[in-house]
Amino acid sequence: MDRIRTRVLSIICCLALAGCVKPVDCNAVSGLNVGTSTIQDASALLGQPSSRNLGEGGTSILRWDATTHVYTGGGSSTVIQLTFGKDGKLLDKSCKTTITPPLVREPAA
Repeated sequence: MDRIRTRVLSIICCLALAGCVKPVDCNAVSGLNVGTSTIQDASALLGQPSSRNLGEGGTSILRWDATTHVYTGGGSSTVIQLTFGKDGKLLDKSCKTTITPPLVREPAA
């Protein structure tokens, strides 16, 4: 009985945490405008960045990464990178999604 309770609790926790994560999607970047959007706008739209680095001339480079895996070995990886000036306004935006096809097994002879 304790095993069942533990498994049910684990599943509930996983589902609750999954609801807290904002998806990283290249379409979301279209809602940010160079010259007017701020770091706060990006964080509200995409959630907290995966990494934050200082660039040349006092710029801030924020990055969001997301990877999904499929049981068959395929999946996708999306990286959004936004560069903000000293004034906190968006200077540059990029998004790249890489798709890995699933593994295909040859039929047994």
